Amino acid sequence: MKAQFFITVILFLFIVSGFLGAIASGQVSPEQIKQLQLNLDPQNGLPWGTHGVAKGYHSNFDKGTRVHPTRSIMDYAAYFLASPLKEHQDQGNTLLEKVLALQDQNPASKTFGIWSWYAEEPLTQMAYVDYNWADFQGTVLAVILHDFSDRLSDDIREKAKKSLEYCCRAIIKRNVGPGYTNIAIMGAVVTSAAGELLEIPEFLDYGRKRIQQNLDYYKKVGGFNEYNSPTYTMVVIHELERMLYLVSDSECRTVATELLGEAWKMVAEHYHVPTGEWAGPHARSYGDRLSRQTRNGILFRAGLLPDNTVTDSIQLVPMVPIPNSLRHFFKDIPKEPIERHYIFAKGRPEFEVLGTTWMDSAATLGTATYHTFWEQNRGLIGYWTNSDSLTPVLRLRFLHNGSDFSSAWGRHQQSGTKIISAIGLLKDQGSMHPSFDRPWKTGTFNATSFQVIYQLEAKNATVKTLDSNRFELTAGQIRAVIHVADECSFDGATIIWKTEQKDHFAAVAGVCYEGKEKAFPFREMGEIRIAAGLELLHLDEKPSELPIKFVESDFETKEDGKFYGVLWSGVMNNDKPLLAPLKPTNR
Repeated sequence: MKAQFFITVILFLFIVSGFLGAIASGQVSPEQIKQLQLNLDPQNGLPWGTHGVAKGYHSNFDKGTRVHPTRSIMDYAAYFLASPLKEHQDQGNTLLEKVLALQDQNPASKTFGIWSWYAEEPLTQMAYVDYNWADFQGTVLAVILHDFSDRLSDDIREKAKKSLEYCCRAIIKRNVGPGYTNIAIMGAVVTSAAGELLEIPEFLDYGRKRIQQNLDYYKKVGGFNEYNSPTYTMVVIHELERMLYLVSDSECRTVATELLGEAWKMVAEHYHVPTGEWAGPHARSYGDRLSRQTRNGILFRAGLLPDNTVTDSIQLVPMVPIPNSLRHFFKDIPKEPIERHYIFAKGRPEFEVLGTTWMDSAATLGTATYHTFWEQNRGLIGYWTNSDSLTPVLRLRFLHNGSDFSSAWGRHQQSGTKIISAIGLLKDQGSMHPSFDRPWKTGTFNATSFQVIYQLEAKNATVKTLDSNRFELTAGQIRAVIHVADECSFDGATIIWKTEQKDHFAAVAGVCYEGKEKAFPFREMGEIRIAAGLELLHLDEKPSELPIKFVESDFETKEDGKFYGVLWSGVMNNDKPLLAPLKPTNR
């Protein structure tokens, strides 16, 4: 599900146990409404938006198509209702009535309670229905009924109540588990709030149990399934704040307060003060650098920014301050290198997801032991300080025809600033998305290009070849030296390593295939051996001359077949090889 944060609705919060209290924001001013009105379509009065992802990602519209997003319509309704002027409140009533009419309100329908992404693309015309829209729309609808019920006409108020009930019916029927972090928590917020607003005990009871399930799961695993996500950890924080504002039930509030503290602990331990970036690895992210809005929202809650700089978006409701015990993370520069380890997901030992985050006074580097190369995953990512305003970003990617490839995986061992990595493929997954564009019948991808690529984005990024197996990516006073193993191969063909440099970009690419379009049947692919090492060094530090080596392994599983090993002896502290399957595997 692609998050579309057009303008964030953040809700007013009561004082929460363990926090200093809520930070007030106030209502929407007539001047702010005037700015919103500039984005309204004069033909139908609905706000404009743009389809920002590839065709086939839920919508059949081409990327860049101008559309009327249903989430924006709901948001705008709330903003207009928050104005002190009656004429704006009337406009809010009109917008709300229009968006409520776009919900599937047929109880016999599979999509009962859901909205399509766009007003001009009904549910029946979407590439894939996004069932999360009951959750996203329900959160704002609950706020409208909680705060602005007296500003709604009698007819629209009753329609809004029914619509919120339908959202809850859809959420309960779908019954998302705690592994789907942001939606699992969001659904608990909608149902518990609706239970109190609509006086339906069934909903409150469900919401109470569901938020408790999220806390139980967090304690069992040791973190959120959507781990360390700059996008979705903030969604979790927004929604827990929303629960504390909307819901008076003591059980819900107690659990929400504890989860909120745990979410902020994750943010605090990954915030790198020297760069102002959120250290990796990231389970899901929509950009390589923190947005100004997200960074300022964090620092504002930490008491480090005045309220007039917090965000560019309208805020109907205040945010809860970060606990005092965590505030030092957002202002202290590490005096000595710090390395933290996390359990993100449990399972088969060879597929457990463990995280490593290293940082010092100039740089940070993070990895997950296992991840896919879906465009939202950042399984290996680093940042460091530079003399210009654009923070250098170092990433490892795998590309199919120039785009991030969901059917490739990466495995990493990290010790401080050194990482060894292995890369392979997955059967029966998609290219653009893990699920949406799977080649179900054939298991075959057509390609003109497959590449593994270490890339550095920075204004002064450069790349240099040191020798046939070592390459250097540099920006400012820090460089990443890439070491590649001899005889890396893809489907039996030798991988060729090359360098690339252009404005603000430098890269080391392993070309797995490049040429005329060719069919690659992943279910029958030959062996794949791709291994490399990375060192993050200051310019005065000498890179290692020790090679990355493939080693034979006796390890084998019924599900994945034979594994090979990768060693960087004398460089990594651990001489136990990194193991990776030789053939494409099931996820």
